[in-house]
Amino acid sequence: MKIKPYRITLDNKTYSIYRMDFHSLTELEMYLEGGPKVNKEIFPVQKSVEMPESFAGESLAKAIRYCHGGYENGFDLFLQVKKELESANVKYEYFRRSVPAVVGSRPHIPNFVAGTPKTMYRLDRVKEKKFVDLYINLVYSGVTTQEQIINRGILTLNLISLYEQQNIGVNLYAFEASYLANEIFIAEVMLKKPGQLLNVGKCYYPLCGREFIRRLLVRVKESMPFQQNWGRGYGSVLPEPILKQCMNIGDNTILIRSPIEMGLKGKNIYEDAAIFFEQLKLNDSIQVPKYRDYMNKTEVQRDESGRFRSKGNQ
Repeated sequence: MKIKPYRITLDNKTYSIYRMDFHSLTELEMYLEGGPKVNKEIFPVQKSVEMPESFAGESLAKAIRYCHGGYENGFDLFLQVKKELESANVKYEYFRRSVPAVVGSRPHIPNFVAGTPKTMYRLDRVKEKKFVDLYINLVYSGVTTQEQIINRGILTLNLISLYEQQNIGVNLYAFEASYLANEIFIAEVMLKKPGQLLNVGKCYYPLCGREFIRRLLVRVKESMPFQQNWGRGYGSVLPEPILKQCMNIGDNTILIRSPIEMGLKGKNIYEDAAIFFEQLKLNDSIQVPKYRDYMNKTEVQRDESGRFRSKGNQ
């Protein structure tokens, strides 16, 4: 696959944008399994391969295979905290409508008497009339803790659940955006479409697995035909004003920033939830639970060993 940059002028400066959009984790996996050619002139040393496991996690080959949804490092804790947080969410009824059909769950007596073909009722879920685009920036600073990353992943999926409970569909995209001089790199992966069931196992890997950002997306970057010397530091985080213009992120699009930028501490999930939703300012579009009130009753957090605990199970 030959990548051709396109140019954009922002604030009187022209940038060359190298962008890769993957419509699923499978598409990303297939791209990497195909062994895209490394730009050796710019990347004489492949950090996607050479970075130590203490920083980047397991090998590149294993990182690629994890796109199948088999990444389980810390997954049990993730599910446990996610379930506890969701206990604070208000449950909404799904509205259904009766539709005449040939087969269904209830007979339609007037149609049967009249001899029409559609003599049964079928209950259909009302179609989603609205949807939102949700973008999560996978880049985070070196001082970010794994607990902060996990809490951000939990809160992102919880946000999707809240939208869907209120009959609003969600497009979920994970991305990295960086730059060097006048060159911009963007890698975007679609994780969910409206109406598609949320696959927590598959979302967990890109949202929380360090291999995803430090092996896979770095390997994608190494295949770009850059002209600048990206090989020295692999670029800097793209400033948000430029990012929004390059990715067409408008006021109605939800942008989830790094855990530190979102104010997450990585301890009490309810405290982080309250801060998370205060940052996003979504009260006008969906009903958000009062997580602070729930936090004061349960005080759910991790102990020194990283295990999940609360007043109720100490």
